[in-house]
Amino acid sequence: MRGTFAGLNTMVRGIMANQLSLDTTGHNITNAGTEGYSRQVVTLATTNAEQRPSAHGTVMVGSGVDALAVNRARDVYADIQYWNENPTQQYYKTMAVNYDRLETIFDDSRNLGIEKSINKFYQTWVDLSTSASNSSSRTQVIEQGRELSDRIQAATADLQEQIRSEYTDLTAELGQIDDILEQISIFNKQILAQEVTGAQANDLRDKRDYLVDQLSNYLNINVTETEKGSYQITSGGVTLVNGVARTHLIISEGVSSSVYGVDYGVTDYNIKVKESNIVFIPQSGILKARLDAIAEDKEYIDKLANMASFLLSTFNDQHKQGWDIDGRYKFVDENGKDYTGSTDDLEAVQYRLKTSDEPYYLSEFEASNVVFKDGKYYLGEDEVVKLNDDTVYKTSDGNYISKVPDTINFYGQSNLGYEYRYDFDSDSNYLYVYEPSNYYNGELLSGVQIIRALEINSKFNENQGNRYLAAATSKQYNDGSEDWEDMGWGSRTGDGTNAVYMSELFNISMETIISDNKANAAVYKKCFLRDKEGYLIDEKGKRVGDENAVYATAMSKLSINSYYQQSMSHLGINAYSVDTNFEAMENIMTQIQNWRDSTAGVDWNEELTNMIKFQKGFSSCSRCLNAMDEMLDRLVNSTGVVGR
Repeated sequence: MRGTFAGLNTMVRGIMANQLSLDTTGHNITNAGTEGYSRQVVTLATTNAEQRPSAHGTVMVGSGVDALAVNRARDVYADIQYWNENPTQQYYKTMAVNYDRLETIFDDSRNLGIEKSINKFYQTWVDLSTSASNSSSRTQVIEQGRELSDRIQAATADLQEQIRSEYTDLTAELGQIDDILEQISIFNKQILAQEVTGAQANDLRDKRDYLVDQLSNYLNINVTETEKGSYQITSGGVTLVNGVARTHLIISEGVSSSVYGVDYGVTDYNIKVKESNIVFIPQSGILKARLDAIAEDKEYIDKLANMASFLLSTFNDQHKQGWDIDGRYKFVDENGKDYTGSTDDLEAVQYRLKTSDEPYYLSEFEASNVVFKDGKYYLGEDEVVKLNDDTVYKTSDGNYISKVPDTINFYGQSNLGYEYRYDFDSDSNYLYVYEPSNYYNGELLSGVQIIRALEINSKFNENQGNRYLAAATSKQYNDGSEDWEDMGWGSRTGDGTNAVYMSELFNISMETIISDNKANAAVYKKCFLRDKEGYLIDEKGKRVGDENAVYATAMSKLSINSYYQQSMSHLGINAYSVDTNFEAMENIMTQIQNWRDSTAGVDWNEELTNMIKFQKGFSSCSRCLNAMDEMLDRLVNSTGVVGR
């Protein structure tokens, strides 16, 4: 009788196992489209066999099947690979969007961008060089100069707005990360509670892993599962989740960008760990892309500021070398600063030493001993240069001053001087603004402060303001020699030589101008590299004297046109590189996702096949159970009836 009833138990186990398998198959089919769902499988195992006697000895008879567990079909190595690679893909995806915006800001395809404005401005100076007295030509120069400054300032405003947008997105994404971390910690708690009996909380694990997938969009993570089944998630040395405990990532209080040395006209923020108040630095993912995009946008503000710095300093200086229509003049000292002393007792100087590194000019007695031979002037063995009258003077206290055009700045304010400065430690460019009469009490500008100063001189807005435009030159080659000489004011209002020199600054590099020793080289040769405090420095940032100083330029010795084109080429190359890397990461992520899906994905054909198999198994066990029931009925109710 024991064997007969054992058969009933075997069939009951079969019915229950097939029923559980059918339920699991139905669960898989209904969740085939659920994001993050993993296919589940019932793990079946034979039960312990029973010993039964037989005519030939003891035999072992199987007692059926048992369901050990319902497990997820999940490849942990595929998950780890996904969590490692996904942040990189999201980083390039986010950076690609930022570069698309940058390319829109600097789009020159419709001839409405900065490059077109530079070329138009250049052409107006070329036209002015042949029609310097033409009022229309002079007005065109001023208007195109205004358009260029407007374009630079508009691009800067767009970049600032883009930076603010990045910070807004960053703040929203930190809120999303906070929600994800909170939910993961909750699922950790629920999984621990459900699995304490030994069962697998498959659906909760799927939801938790899906949240980890989303978390990997934002930052690089390292996931470790504890013995009890909870997750410990770390990033950049910070533990974000540890069981039911978690960390909060928050946006810091805003500070002005000028606090960090350069003013970008925006409020900057950091990511901080709320519990420890330390700055959190993501290594990859969307968060790092946001911070890198902000840094990239600031770099292009720096480039625009460098162009503005060039226009306010070197470009202005060359303009002030020329004569305007009125032909006003003033006196400056040997450093180019305005001379405010008396001019009643000035003594004109006719010669200066050509071979001297210092600006030493001959006294009246020395000048009387100058001799002319072989087409050159000599004082003893030293060659000297003959100066034009009304160019250099000697004051009563023995100092030398020069008579120069009293020409206004093209950009900025008439009464200010602009000098390029450089901070070697931070690799940042600055512009020192000062009043010529009070050089050591100026103001240091950076970033958008420089760009805001790039306004057309207000004197051009006056009635007949174009008369202030300096098209004529006060310097020219000295009879074909390599040196230049100052020209006094005469009938030179129609001369466009200075307009030629101005136009050369657009397309000819500083090194070429200096090596050719053109008249506008005199402007470059006055521009020594200085640190933030105004001390002369060399290319390594070391403070030096005049003899070791190097020429200063905010644009790496390029012309303004070449500098802008190089910047746009740099933008194009970087954007292409990011797009290429994103496409490569997309291919990698597709392979990883296919790897995951091959294990965890629900295959309709497979599930339908399983459904038929388990249905047949359930039906067969039921029929077998019915047959055994009939046998028992016959045995109990029909056996031993005779003799009652």
